[in-house]
Amino acid sequence: MLDDTALASAMQRWGLLERPAPAAAMRWIALFLDAYGERVASADDAFAPVAALRAEACVVPALELERLRTREVLFFLDSVSQYVDHQAELRGLPIAHDIAQIALEFGLDTSDALYAVRMAITGEREGPPLELLFPLLGHDRILMRIGAVNSRLLHGRGLETIPFGPDGKPFEPIHGHKPAADAAPETAR
Repeated sequence: MLDDTALASAMQRWGLLERPAPAAAMRWIALFLDAYGERVASADDAFAPVAALRAEACVVPALELERLRTREVLFFLDSVSQYVDHQAELRGLPIAHDIAQIALEFGLDTSDALYAVRMAITGEREGPPLELLFPLLGHDRILMRIGAVNSRLLHGRGLETIPFGPDGKPFEPIHGHKPAADAAPETAR
């Protein structure tokens, strides 16, 4: 199993970490191992996720981007950006709960909201919990990635979605619904 010293050494070899490694970088590495430890048996296995987390942007697959192409999702993601921007520290936040509360304002189901955030900040459907991803990415990367997705949604076709998916069936992006007066958010999955 990969430990923090071995990963720090590998990151220095890759040119992704200075010598000596600062304490903050070692905390980041420990958090990375909490998030990805079961997926990375060696430093070589860790290279791709480390590089992806340190990149300023991620690629959202075209069809996944189409699922996000609605006014509700656009405004929701903007609100998530504001939420992140106002947090002094991203570690230890009840992110699943807070995202569910923000989603409620836009009539989004919690599962759709969590999917939209994960897709915007990683370009992947699955991965470590957002509670670990947020501090791994940090304020600036989250804001840049969500901003890039929102910009991409607004430019080109704007919020006009594709009528049919690749299977020829009608395509449905994520839509909000009018919240009931006494509605409570779904529990986070």
